[in-house]
Amino acid sequence: MRSLAAAFMLLVLACQPVLASGSIECTSPDGDASLGLTIGSLPILAVVGAAIEADGKTWTLNGDGESALAVGQAYRTHDAMRIDFTDPNVERVVAEVRLFSASDGKDMATAGTVKVAGSGAWAVTCTGP
Repeated sequence: MRSLAAAFMLLVLACQPVLASGSIECTSPDGDASLGLTIGSLPILAVVGAAIEADGKTWTLNGDGESALAVGQAYRTHDAMRIDFTDPNVERVVAEVRLFSASDGKDMATAGTVKVAGSGAWAVTCTGP
């Protein structure tokens, strides 16, 4: 009976989906702003890593002090991604990311905007995932 239970557990574990992640790198045409995102492969948009550089400053997910970001909300459709980053206490929106994608066969393009409160807004083009 134990070997049957062990075999069943192995079968259940083997049928679980493999969760992976992908990265998206975005840059403004003038190089003044950049965005790096690590996105988990889940049924929902899971931002597991983020770094925004703009106006000579850097903000990161789980950073320290004024450079810290938290995911306030994130939403994805087949052709758009919207992410609002807040401060860790969720008292204010620090950055807004709006990305849009188009694809035709194996060709894909992603672009959008990055807005950082008090620093500015930039158009960006992206690569990945």
